[in-house]
Amino acid sequence: MTEPTSPTRSSKRARLCSIENANRIATRVADHVQSDTAVVKTGNPLQPFRVVLASKAAPGRTVSRVLTCNDDVP
Repeated sequence: MTEPTSPTRSSKRARLCSIENANRIATRVADHVQSDTAVVKTGNPLQPFRVVLASKAAPGRTVSRVLTCNDDVP
């Protein structure tokens, strides 16, 4: 009996699952919610990264953070 092979991923899924895309989404979310965000590792090959609020990110799983700056506040 052979081991099951993992399904081949499309190039679109590879782009969507990339760290670059996760960082891009984290920046957009941080701008929208006006709060710091973090990209964390999930351990799931179909969704290897997830964007969360920085306050909810587990320190050992954090890959990157996006910090917001309120330059408009006096």
